Amino acid sequence: MKRRLSIQHCHIHWDKAARGMPWSGVRNALPRELPFRAPFDSDPGWYHRIDYRGRNRFEPEEAMREIAKTEGSRVPVTTRIDGDFLALRFDVGARTPYRPHLEGFIARLPFGQRLTYRINCKADGDHDRWYFEDVFHIGWAAESTLDLPLFRDIDERVLLY
Repeated sequence: MKRRLSIQHCHIHWDKAARGMPWSGVRNALPRELPFRAPFDSDPGWYHRIDYRGRNRFEPEEAMREIAKTEGSRVPVTTRIDGDFLALRFDVGARTPYRPHLEGFIARLPFGQRLTYRINCKADGDHDRWYFEDVFHIGWAAESTLDLPLFRDIDERVLLY
C-alpha cells in the first residue's frame, strides 16, 4: 500500500509596527490554506510552504518541494508510522510562551485523513519584537492530497499582546 504525506505550512511573520491597524486587518484576512496540487506522484510526498512577511506587505511566497529531496531540518514535522496511524511532532521553535507539552509526538493521524495544527508565538529580536503564526495541514493517504476528511483540528494559539 502506498503511503504519501502532504504537508502545507502557512507561516505568517510580523513585527510590532504591523501589530495594529491597518496591517492587522490585512493579516487577519490572509488565507491559512491554499489549493494543494502535487506536481507529480512522489514517495514519500510533498511539502508546500507559504510565507507571509510583514516586511513584504504580506505578499505570499510559495515553495513546493518533494519531501524526499528536502533537508530534514527544512520540514518542520517529524513523523513515525505506528501501524495504521502516523504519529506527528511539530518542530516549530515556539519561543514565548513556552509550551513543554508540545515537545513530543502530540497527535496520531489515521491513514486516509488529515489534521490541522495552529500555533503562534513571539520573540524579542535585536531591536524589535517579532510575532509568528504557523498553520499546518497534514494529509496521509495513498496520494499526495489534502482533499481528505478532517480528523482533528489542534489550536495552540494564545493571546500574545
